Amino acid sequence: MVATAAALALLVPATAACLGYCALTLAGLRPRRPARPAAPPLTFAVLVPAHDEEEALPATLRSLAALDYPPGCVRVTVVADNCTDRTAEVAREAGATCLVRHDPGKRGKGYAVAAGLEAVLNGVPDVVLILDADCELNPAALRELAVAFAAGADAVQCAVRSRNADAGPGGYVAAVGAAVDDAVAAGADRLGWSVPLRGTGMAFRAAVLAAVPWAAFGAAEDAQYGRQLRAAGVRVRHCGRAVVSCAAPARLGDLCRQRRRWRAAGLWASKPLVLGHLAVAALVGSACGFGAWALGLVAATAAVYLRAAVAVGLTPGRVGLMLRAPGVVLRLAGVALAGLVRGEPQAWDRTPRRVA
Repeated sequence: MVATAAALALLVPATAACLGYCALTLAGLRPRRPARPAAPPLTFAVLVPAHDEEEALPATLRSLAALDYPPGCVRVTVVADNCTDRTAEVAREAGATCLVRHDPGKRGKGYAVAAGLEAVLNGVPDVVLILDADCELNPAALRELAVAFAAGADAVQCAVRSRNADAGPGGYVAAVGAAVDDAVAAGADRLGWSVPLRGTGMAFRAAVLAAVPWAAFGAAEDAQYGRQLRAAGVRVRHCGRAVVSCAAPARLGDLCRQRRRWRAAGLWASKPLVLGHLAVAALVGSACGFGAWALGLVAATAAVYLRAAVAVGLTPGRVGLMLRAPGVVLRLAGVALAGLVRGEPQAWDRTPRRVA
């Protein structure tokens, strides 16, 4: 009786999570009616918070210079926050406005965003887009965002994709995980729900930023501001045609370091932790006579991740990385669990980007 109760206690939440992923992934596959282009063009302020990003920043600014959007409607501002390198000089050399901020007592991306918003909103743009300094936008991104805002959106999250899926098992896991997040967000949006903010590629109508002032200064500032928006009744839309590409940490240790910051978003925002729970539930459930139930959960979850793997692209090398992925997932689940007993980091802990 005790064993059966324990199995059910594990299987029921695992089933809820599995059904959620499956239902949203399927909903996201439904085609949308093409939206009409926005006219006249909206004005965008692109805000790039940066901490010691002199190496990555040039590629980001080049992608912004190559946008298929009227140049007079776009203003790029870089916030060089507590930098010890040439981030500010690199930004100015590329023609971007640069705000230099030195305040060791208030370090973190949230503080950099707050300072940047105060500056760019004085220019009265229609929309503010926040983009990390190591990310790039596809050329059509602002046109797609303009369509979404012209259709009535107040806040929009771009699709976020990894561009280094072949950089070891950690890079591959991050790429597939990003594809899962993209599919789930597309489904949630299709059903009329608000989608999570993902830290980069976040766009907000200026009026929303005025009505819901930025007050997110923790390690997971995106999740914190997302909660502010939900409390204010603001729905975040998903725009799959506006794509942010970024490189995940190639080394497992660096990936874990990054996810230590992300765990502030909450335990159940961790896909590795959800997968770990599913594995335990399946093992215990099978041992207690619920083998068919457990097998169904595993098969359904595998289908969600296989769909994501296909979206990333299957190659012989990536199949090999897929076989090594469970070890990475287990390590990341441990990082999420450690958040129960350790406080979240407060400093802007830049993730190293070394090639494996």
